[in-house]
Amino acid sequence: MIFSKKWNYDYDTRCECSEDDRCGCSFPDNLTRSYATDTANILRPQLAVGGKALNFTASAILDNGQISSSFSLFDYIAGSYALLVFYVADFSPLCPIEIRHFDQAREEFSKRDVKVVAISVDSLSAHLAWRKFLIEEGGVGNVSFPLVSDISKFISRDYGVLQEDGTSQRATFLIDTDNIIRFQSVVDAKITRSVDETLNVIDKIRALDQADCQGIHCWGRNMKKQTGVFSQQ
Repeated sequence: MIFSKKWNYDYDTRCECSEDDRCGCSFPDNLTRSYATDTANILRPQLAVGGKALNFTASAILDNGQISSSFSLFDYIAGSYALLVFYVADFSPLCPIEIRHFDQAREEFSKRDVKVVAISVDSLSAHLAWRKFLIEEGGVGNVSFPLVSDISKFISRDYGVLQEDGTSQRATFLIDTDNIIRFQSVVDAKITRSVDETLNVIDKIRALDQADCQGIHCWGRNMKKQTGVFSQQ
């Protein structure tokens, strides 16, 4: 696979991005050298399985290719499960492959009532270019889920996956219909995630949620979620 050449921007200033930048504004070209380090040092909250997910509003490229300047996570996933897919960077060697794998499983996620949301610290312009690029050149094409621009890095920081170099870890969060985190994982940046394993986890959690169970250790529909903690009714 041949990846597109990155432009040689001045790292000491933010570059002016446009749709035609052809990935020149992908991380780290669109940020100052100090920006990533300063942001990474901000205290992170402790999100955990069983706790409430955090809402966010950010710019995003929607599945139909339209731009949303105020994409709201909770508004988008209302009544559905959600899979947050944090990835390292547009136009990196592994991320296009991985994101396409998630996209190729669109029908499987749809059958399970799961809405996928992909997030990186790249600019909106980089996301636009990434969708337009040929797959042979490292693009992803018209993926079936939103690509969120976390250029401020606050989403990655709030979810505890912001690295010191300013990129996001390769992290996954499954959020249920009550906006509770039910599963989370982080893998090495050099390893792609398994979509099949992710679907297997989703199946198990959905089975628990749909079960009519009575046991004290069973998390089914008879379990009440209060302040982010599961408790027996």
